[in-house]
Order: sequence, then structure tokens, then C-alpha cells
Amino acid sequence: SLKLTSSTIDPGLSIKQLGGLYINFNADKLQSNKKTLTQIKEKKKNEIMQKAIITPDFEKNYCVPPYRESKHQLQKQRRKERQKTAGDGWFGMKAPELTDELKNDLKALKMRAGMDPKRFYKKNDRDGFPKYFQIGTIVDNPADFYHSRIPKKQRKKTIVEELLADSEFRRYNRRKYSEIMAEKTANAAGKKFRKKKKFRN
Repeated sequence: SLKLTSSTIDPGLSIKQLGGLYINFNADKLQSNKKTLTQIKEKKKNEIMQKAIITPDFEKNYCVPPYRESKHQLQKQRRKERQKTAGDGWFGMKAPELTDELKNDLKALKMRAGMDPKRFYKKNDRDGFPKYFQIGTIVDNPADFYHSRIPKKQRKKTIVEELLADSEFRRYNRRKYSEIMAEKTANAAGKKFRKKKKFRN
């Protein structure tokens, strides 16, 4: 048994160890410390709870490691990325989106041999449309401003529109069309005549 007297407890010290016991003389300070600790704990809890709510930008904010992809999937992804451009040999030429206007222009370029009878073009063996191509604009020479320049009013957006606006091309087209139709009717008449002859015999 231990008796506490004024000589054994020093009032100058906040905590005095007496046989394994601790006596605290500043109880108010301890309570305030407990309050601050509980407040900190509540703050931390609130922060954790806010982080627990998953938002659309969750992966960006909290650096979620990406799921491990298989070797085949990675190869497939790389192949897709490579197919977007023609490669370094073609200076990274991109594959443009094929709109209806672009398709019509490419068809017109394919059939360019039939547009002008005086020009010869190499036969195009390609099936379908090219994947990689670029469209450029011809810059006029300032010296030919009054001679061989097309005025802005006569300029068109696409090749097809330019061809339809060209009077010489339309004239040649009409003549060629009438020739083809006449040839077809002559062939059809010849077939009918041949059939009649067969039945007579």
C-alpha cells in the first residue's frame, strides 16, 4: 500500500509516476487534446468517405493502374495505330474520312480516260477507293493573273462540280452518249433480225 502525501507529490510536475500509476494534474488539457484528436479522426473519415464515391474522373485523380492486357490484344492495338497512317515512308500520310463528295471525285478520277478523247491515261487496275491519299489546292502563278487563271466565281468545291460546269465536257459527253445509244439500238435490231431469220428456216 502506498500513501500519498504533499512531500511525495511534486506540484511543479504535470505527471508523477508512483509505483506504476500515473497521476495527471492537467485534466482540462487532456480533454482538449481528446477533442482535437476526435475532430482530426472525423475529418479523415469524411475525406475517406468522399474518396469512396466513384466519379467519372476517378481513374485520373487516383492513378488507378491499367489492367494487364494480353500480348495478342497489345499487338492488335499497335496494328490499329499503324493502319491510321501510311507510315514513315509516306511521311505519316493519314487515311481521310470518305464522304460522298470525296467518293464522287475519286470515281471521276478513275474514269478520267473517258473525259478527254485527246489525252491518254494509264489503265487503273485498282478495285475500290485508295485508303491513303491527300487533297491539295493548285496555287495560281501571279504572272498568269489575266491569262490562265480561273476567276473565283467560276471555281467549284469538287471535281464533279467543275466537270458539270465545263461546257466542252458536257458537249462531248452528250455526243458520246448519243453514239453509245445508237450503237446499242443497232445491235438490238440486228439480234431481232437474226432471230426472225432462224425461225423462217
